[in-house]
Amino acid sequence: MLNEREKILLKTLVERYIHEGQPVGSRSLARFSGLDLSPATIRNVMTDLEEMGYVSSPHTSAGRMPTTLGYRFFVDTLLVVKSLDNEQITLLENQLHPNNPAHLMNVTSRLLSDLTRFVGVVVTPKRMGGAVFRHIEFVALTEKRILLILVTPEGDVQNRIILTETVYGQSDLIEAGNSSISTMPVVRWKKFRSGLARADTTAPRYDWPHECCD
Repeated sequence: MLNEREKILLKTLVERYIHEGQPVGSRSLARFSGLDLSPATIRNVMTDLEEMGYVSSPHTSAGRMPTTLGYRFFVDTLLVVKSLDNEQITLLENQLHPNNPAHLMNVTSRLLSDLTRFVGVVVTPKRMGGAVFRHIEFVALTEKRILLILVTPEGDVQNRIILTETVYGQSDLIEAGNSSISTMPVVRWKKFRSGLARADTTAPRYDWPHECCD
């Protein structure tokens, strides 16, 4: 178990390493830790932390950097997360609009970046099977590559590339998109895909690779 001095120095080391991106020396730790310790004393503490597996050194004369164990201890024990006050929570909630998924994704990513000062990444689950669309459009990219544009009722736009062995004219693709929507105001993906698979031989046939369009 680390004593209080070791915890402070390890916390300082991790924070400085994240900020500077290079091994942290004893003089830097003495300056930023707030402890009244000499560089020699800090070097001795670093040696102890290295023996316990919390820090490592790329070579003898370099400073120290946190190990995986050091990072884990920092996150689990030393990291202090400041709670948001009510005013901040209200401000965040006012910027999120769940009825507009595309806007929600963009705003959430930006908020994460602003709060953490890191890159904000938002990922949604893959749910093509049960998805519903109000607009479907086909655009020919090359003879055997077709861009499928799907628009949800909320305005979210998704794109898929379709590889086909058959060459279709743009008029065929326009007709296919129009006929898909004309029968009903919204189209469920599974029904749309299975309907194309059952198309009779007199209509344009579409090849839907399973891995591209699920």
